[in-house]
This record gives sequence, C-alpha cells and structure tokens, in this order.
Amino acid sequence: MSEINNSDAALSSNDMKMTSRNGKKKRPLQSVDAMIQGRKLSTVNLTDKASLGDIVTVKIELTPENGYVPENLFDSVGEITFVVGWGNYLPGLHELLLGNMSIGDVVTNLSIDAGFGMPNPEMVIEVPKSNLKKVQKIEKIVPNSTLNLQGGIQVTVVDVTNDTIIVDANHPLAGSSYLCNLKVSDLHPYPVDKLLYRDNSDDEQSPSALSSSQFEVATFAMGCFWGVELAFMRTPGVVGTRAGYTQGIIENPFYEEIKEGHTGYREAVMVIYDSRVVSFEDILAVYDERLAVTAPEYFKLDIFAEDDEDSESSPDSQYRHGIYFHNEEQRKLARAYIDSVKDSRYCEIELKPASVFYSAEEKHQQYLYKGGQAARKGCRETIRCYG
Repeated sequence: MSEINNSDAALSSNDMKMTSRNGKKKRPLQSVDAMIQGRKLSTVNLTDKASLGDIVTVKIELTPENGYVPENLFDSVGEITFVVGWGNYLPGLHELLLGNMSIGDVVTNLSIDAGFGMPNPEMVIEVPKSNLKKVQKIEKIVPNSTLNLQGGIQVTVVDVTNDTIIVDANHPLAGSSYLCNLKVSDLHPYPVDKLLYRDNSDDEQSPSALSSSQFEVATFAMGCFWGVELAFMRTPGVVGTRAGYTQGIIENPFYEEIKEGHTGYREAVMVIYDSRVVSFEDILAVYDERLAVTAPEYFKLDIFAEDDEDSESSPDSQYRHGIYFHNEEQRKLARAYIDSVKDSRYCEIELKPASVFYSAEEKHQQYLYKGGQAARKGCRETIRCYG
C-alpha cells in the first residue's frame, strides 16, 4: 500500500479559474509559471517562512509510532531536499513547513500523519448478509478477517450478527503516524528565471538580474510520464519532479483534452535538480536507461513519422519522446545524446526549447509512488508501469 494519499499542497493564490473551449468550467490554471509567479530571484532571508515552490533542505528523523511498520518508500532519516508543495515524502511534512518554518527552526518529537488520514466513522458500515451472496463460505467470516467486495474494495470485518456483517472500509493504517524530529538547514527560492529557454551563451545581462541558484530545471518526455517521473525521483540530487504537459498550442490543457489530439501537448516531466550533486549528463543517463526499457513499446509507431503532416494533431502525439532544453549547455548535451542513440533506441526524440509547462491533474502526480513503489534515492527496484 502507498503511504501517500494527497501529496500536493494547496495551489498558489495566483491560480485562476478558466473556461474551456466548450464553455465548461475548467480546473484552476496549473502552469508552473502561474504557480510561482511573483517570486523573487534573491536569496531567502533567514526569517522567511517556507513558501510554495521554495526548495528546502531539512535534517530529519521519522520514527513509526504505535506499532506501525511502514513500507520503506521514501528517505526518512538524514538530510533531504525537496520543493515545498510538490509532493514526495509526506503531506504532513509539507504542511508542517509551509508558511510556518524558517532556516534554523527545529521540531522535536512531533507526531505527524503517516499519510493515510484519520479513521472516518462513516466508513464503518453494517451490511446485510443478503447483499453478499457472491461471498463464498460466508458462514465462516469472523471479526478481523478481510473481505474483497465488488469494485476491488477491501474491508475489515468488525463484527458478525445473525443477519449482518459490520465492516470497516477505512484504510487499515488510518490514524498511523510518525514521530518527527526535524531541523530546517537551508531554504532557496524556486529558480524562476530558468523555467523557459534562454540563450545564455552570450548573456550580457547584469549579474543582479540573473539567478545564481545551484538549482537547475530540465524537461523530458518519454511516452507516459508515470515511469520516467519515478526514475527521476529516485535520482540523488533531484529535488523535485512535476508531471505535466508542454509544447502545446492552447492555454491550460487537461488530460482528456490532450488525449483527443489537436493540442500538440506532450506528457512530460519537469525535473528540478541540484547541479552541485548531479549534472545534466547524469540526468540524461537516467533518461536513457528508462528509454532502453520503454522504447520498444513505441517501435515504428506512426506518432514518430516525420513525414506525417497530421502527426502533431494525432491522438497519440501526447506520447512523443522529447528533450526540451532550458539553456545552451543542455541543448548541446541533448543534441549529442540524441545523435548517439538514434540507431539504438527505436524511436525519434525531438529536441526543442523549453516552453510553458502545465502541471497535470493531481491524480497523475507521482502516480507510481502513491501506488506503493519506492522513491528512495538510489533505489533500483523494477519500475512497474500500470494504470
């Protein structure tokens, strides 16, 4: 079971309601630009509280409480760095930091939710035995046993009467918690100026106008974004990932719309990484390793046919592979990489400047991690892509 049930913090106050092309109300604006617009490039002050989009480093120790033994899905001891409000780790950890903690602040022996929420009394239900006709050997059902109901719902038997069975549909680990010890050791603003491509090979702008942040942004597409996002999450030095859509022609896309084609959007993953720990070449190596596994799925598909004038509006254009560079160094390294694998990876990889990136719906964010696959740094467990 996953330890995460709601990994996203609230959206920025700058988010806006929009109306779709068919007149129906759409979800709030999700472009990364909108989520962090108005952020300054300057260094965070020591007294500044962690805000949505800040990159925070904490020294942490999470200890399971009340007999709860967790699946080891994330790093729970030592120094970790992540983007506040972008998921990963625990929702309670983001809530603890967001708007509350500054550099040097300490939390000691604080219980935080393990990610399964609190038990809901309304999820304890008395079910007539007559409704469970498909359950075999119903007469042998006893308290504390588990039933798999229609629709894949798993419930725990609380009590059995002559005519009914009382079941608890809460997650078995609802109410579980960690004992948290934490210290905020560093805080950086999001590198806003690095979101879109800028040719900085001959940059004459004053140093004060540019971010000196060690954090860089990279964007990749590789068919479905679930698997490659988890691969990046596991990479040491990667501090944040975001599944989303890029390279399209309309504003504020949503999944059902891009699936129909005609928008030009790709399923992509934005990666925020610490250049002191991991290089763009290292990130490319992760991309290549994942590509070697998944590329055969797309072998000779029409979506990569260069001579197809309508390929951009194909229903499958969302699965195009691509590297979208944010600066000249990335462009050169990506070009060399694409040239080196064009005969061995079975599919075309487009190379374009990074453009506006829209976050995908919450259900797509860190999907495999929420489904119970580990995101620990350096983890080498097989990534299983499933819906």
